[in-house]
Amino acid sequence: MEIESTNPRGCYCGLWQTHPEGMRAKHYNEGYCGVCERCGKPGHTRHHPAKLPVTSAWCDRCYKIVYFTRFRYSLYFWVGLLAVLFTVSKIF
Repeated sequence: MEIESTNPRGCYCGLWQTHPEGMRAKHYNEGYCGVCERCGKPGHTRHHPAKLPVTSAWCDRCYKIVYFTRFRYSLYFWVGLLAVLFTVSKIF
């Protein structure tokens, strides 16, 4: 299935133009192509932000949270960052 190149999210909202009856049958709100798996709000079905072979549905807010909290850095990076933040907070 080809996703429209004009779709900035890379989601499946283009199906509203080609198969609206299928989207209504899934009880999706018009303009959305999924329901967020984290919060249950209307969202968009798109590829997982990490390099995982997963396609799922997220609202824009939860997608940003998943994007910025994914394991793109090692555990040592996060421990080091917390140590720096803790040290800086002690100084001020």
